[in-house]
Amino acid sequence: MKILTLHSNWIKVKPVKRAVKNAEEVPEDYSLEGKEALVVFTAIEKGDNENTVDNAVKEIMKTVDQVKAKEIIVYPYAHLSSNLSDLDTAKKLFLLLSEKLGAKHAPFGWYKQFDISVKGHPLAELSKEIKATENLEEKRHGLKKNFYIMDVDGKLYNVDEYNFKPGEEEFKTLVEKEALGKELPSKGEPEYIKVMKKFGFDWEPASDVGHMRYGPQATLMFNLVSDYVRDLVSKFEFPVYEVRGTNLFNVRLPAIAEHAKLFGDRLYSLEAGNKEFIMRYAACHQQFSMIKDWILSYKNLPFGAFEIADSYRLEQSGEVVFAFRLRRFFMPDMHVFCKDKKQAKELFMTIHKKIYDEIEKLGREYWDLYNVTEEFLEENKDWIHELVKYKGKPVLISTVPQGEFYWTINIEYHIIDKTGTPREIGTVQMDIGNAKRFDIKYTNHEGKQKHPVILHTAIIGGIERYLYALFDTALHKKNPTLPLWITPTQVRLCPVKDKHLDKAKEILDILEKENIRVDVDDRNETIPKKVRDAEEEWVPYIVVIGDKEIEKGVLAVRTRETGEVKEMKAEDLIEEIKERTKGYPFRPLNNAKFISVRPHF
Repeated sequence: MKILTLHSNWIKVKPVKRAVKNAEEVPEDYSLEGKEALVVFTAIEKGDNENTVDNAVKEIMKTVDQVKAKEIIVYPYAHLSSNLSDLDTAKKLFLLLSEKLGAKHAPFGWYKQFDISVKGHPLAELSKEIKATENLEEKRHGLKKNFYIMDVDGKLYNVDEYNFKPGEEEFKTLVEKEALGKELPSKGEPEYIKVMKKFGFDWEPASDVGHMRYGPQATLMFNLVSDYVRDLVSKFEFPVYEVRGTNLFNVRLPAIAEHAKLFGDRLYSLEAGNKEFIMRYAACHQQFSMIKDWILSYKNLPFGAFEIADSYRLEQSGEVVFAFRLRRFFMPDMHVFCKDKKQAKELFMTIHKKIYDEIEKLGREYWDLYNVTEEFLEENKDWIHELVKYKGKPVLISTVPQGEFYWTINIEYHIIDKTGTPREIGTVQMDIGNAKRFDIKYTNHEGKQKHPVILHTAIIGGIERYLYALFDTALHKKNPTLPLWITPTQVRLCPVKDKHLDKAKEILDILEKENIRVDVDDRNETIPKKVRDAEEEWVPYIVVIGDKEIEKGVLAVRTRETGEVKEMKAEDLIEEIKERTKGYPFRPLNNAKFISVRPHF
């Protein structure tokens, strides 16, 4: 369908003569007038259907909202296309479009005369091509999912038959939300949002809904998490190749089009140069497009491809959640290419264990939802039981019919956050469809071409989701603290008076050389004020430097985590920090070293 929208001051239409046999019946003296109207000139094309109409309604209503039109008038205008539908279909869809828009319409199948006055603003004249999309997401909402609980002995229960044990309260919350559809009570704005904003995470008001911006401290934390996950994937037993590419893909290419259908209206799309593009949902498009051009043999497998992919999902505005469910986010996406299902299952278990290791480093635990096809559950029940036994906890299982998804098993790893809401962080899935779709092949030991099995995984979740988990974990503590390796300022030096500032600068130089993020509160404020401000910023070590400390050659160190104050030598503080940050990435302070010169972010 092609449409041309004109925001008009007024329009007057009068039918003159029938143009086709199935022309719409209208009274002899019929005329149509509209004021402050969005006039939609419409051509119905071959292949258009009711889904095309639905998509057109969405696009037209967006324009109505933008230009604040008072009414809509739909006008049949075959001259917009050379690929017109048959007349019966065109008439049916044209009238359906008018009905769904609640619009007036010019009569179908007539030669008409019209006068129109078009406004002169930038959105007054717009043309668009509307395509039909198979919204598989909506289709799947109609699928009958069956839910079970598998216990550590491998026994399957219907969810309403399972007796929850002590310590499984969080698991019960997951089951009630995912399997029983229970709505969780709203508790107002979660506390983590206010805290994250204090560290420089915020919405970008000049962009679309669900897009974030990152101040200096937030950017430092973002980069540290990126460094950390790169290091994680480099330590697997198989080679992992980091790649990089675009986020814009031509939706008319068959493989891209088929993959896009999996996500329906969750995809961002745009038109440029008479081509239609989509923004990638994750790293899949780029990695698969690249790896199909690689020459692979069985000797190369298994291997991983990794990218921290800026990803785009057109979540509904009411579904967007700060730092958790976004329209633009960053996914540290790894795909592992395996020779066959046997190898894929072995590496799936390796990744499963690693995902658990990472959340346990934060002092949290996961409760799992296993999405599996009915056939895969039946054929691999013992292997699935092995996954469950690893942590000795029951899991929720959701089954779907074979062939509806490209995966056979897809595990969602959930924490239960401070509001009592299940939140998916890590994920891993076994993909048996995309290698064929994107024509990714390798040569086996017999010289035959085979499609690999692909594992998709985000070991720590998206970058923003991992940061969300860090802040949610911090807020569970009596004295909220972030892991030392990611805290923007690790040590705050607080000279008592100006005469102690030189000593503070000396200590700053010593700590900086040891790769410790340190700054100095050189403001003309009292020590209680400086300490209080540092506490507000969750600084882990607050060091007071005065006459007594200089005379004794020690530092008065207040540790946020315990709340205790003790005297320490500089070298002892350095040793303690290095021990606590061992094995984690380091980046220097992304801020002014002296508080007095910092802007108020």
